[in-house]
Amino acid sequence: MADLASGNPVKHIHRRLKSSLHGTLNLGRVNGCRSRRPSAPVEPGAGTAGKEQYYGKSAQHCRMDTEGGQGMIKVGIAGATGLVGQEMLSVLQKSNLSFSGVKLFASGDSTGKILNFRGSALPVEIIKKTSMEKGMFILGATSPDIARQWVPDALSQGALVIDNSSAYRMDEGVPLVVPQVNPGAIGKDHRLIANPNCSTIQLVMALAPLLRLSPAEWVSVSTYQSVSGAGGSGIEALLEQEGQGPRPGGFHRNVICEIGEPDDTGYTPEEMKLVHETSKILGRSLPVFPACARVPVSVGHTESVTVKFTGPVTAAEASRALMAFPGVVTAPLGREPLTAAGTDDTFVGRIRNHPGDPTVLQFWVTADNVRKGAALNAVQILELLAARG
Repeated sequence: MADLASGNPVKHIHRRLKSSLHGTLNLGRVNGCRSRRPSAPVEPGAGTAGKEQYYGKSAQHCRMDTEGGQGMIKVGIAGATGLVGQEMLSVLQKSNLSFSGVKLFASGDSTGKILNFRGSALPVEIIKKTSMEKGMFILGATSPDIARQWVPDALSQGALVIDNSSAYRMDEGVPLVVPQVNPGAIGKDHRLIANPNCSTIQLVMALAPLLRLSPAEWVSVSTYQSVSGAGGSGIEALLEQEGQGPRPGGFHRNVICEIGEPDDTGYTPEEMKLVHETSKILGRSLPVFPACARVPVSVGHTESVTVKFTGPVTAAEASRALMAFPGVVTAPLGREPLTAAGTDDTFVGRIRNHPGDPTVLQFWVTADNVRKGAALNAVQILELLAARG
């Protein structure tokens, strides 16, 4: 999450959650710039990914003026007091974007809350049609049911919407976008862009560079998803259960083998998101065999992925392709979610071929599900749109 370079990232999330529940969240002031430089490239050997690498642009965060000037945009966040909404505001604060105005929207329960942004105290407004303006960019962090209520109003007012809910992801004519993977999916006339599911985002970040090496016959993915995938209430539940001890059906010292209720096929909605969203983002029909579980981790999803290619793809080739892909970091071992929390990257580790089949590649993928899996990806879409003008 934001400002996690110093201190325990999970403790930071817990502090932020507690402060939001008490009505005021101070996101602080960003002074100067902070940058992260890539390490020197290390050539990986077969079956490993070499030392951990960062490729692509350095992560530079500078404080920008919020009034006047050229290239200013007006932005709003729907669901600003929730876990993802708070993270959206934090990411915006450290972005290189300049704002002529920032509006925060939430339900009536959040009326009276004040969130601080770049030194300014911003009141939280009730979501209503008259508050949304022509030309405004609105980031959505609400449930699908709520999104279906406010998104049509925002579009009718002339706003452009980047929605994190599942309400419109599979609608024809609505681009589903991960900026590093399919930026061209956004046309000049699109005013509603969908943000993919958290587990899908990190999966396609790993698959996209690999599919340049060879087409794939199928993908198998088992996810180990943190409780923050259920929002702030998931973190609260885990904290409470840690004090009470383990119990059947609880998160603490347990693994929940389904996220949502299985349908008649035996698959859960979370699993079907991986099936449908992956193919839409990658622009090809790709069989995905998913299994999703909830684990007692506060932040960070981890996935075990197996890809069957049409031809041989060595671990060394795969490692080089992944290291060259913006936003991906590779490592010899899998990345623990605890150390991935608060980062912008997608971590791919333990890249290896099956000993009996060089067309089969296996690896682990880890990312901060609240950040790259939701808030950061939405802001990266916003940056892409702002750059296009």
